[in-house]
Amino acid sequence: MAAGCWLLADGFGPWEAAAFYGPEPDWAPRVNENLVAIAEQHAPACRASAATIVAQATQEFPDFDDTIMGLCR
Repeated sequence: MAAGCWLLADGFGPWEAAAFYGPEPDWAPRVNENLVAIAEQHAPACRASAATIVAQATQEFPDFDDTIMGLCR
């Protein structure tokens, strides 16, 4: 998933991307310039903010969280 490169570059990890209710109150993303360079090299056409990517993924896969949680029980 090329968009995932931009999530990481924007300072979002798997937890922050999957936590549909929002990250911890004192958490703030930190852009990683090394990961930005990698994302620019390998996924330049997919550049978007983490919020946009998460919103698109949530719209495309609305039951993803429930499906994964169902597998974990």
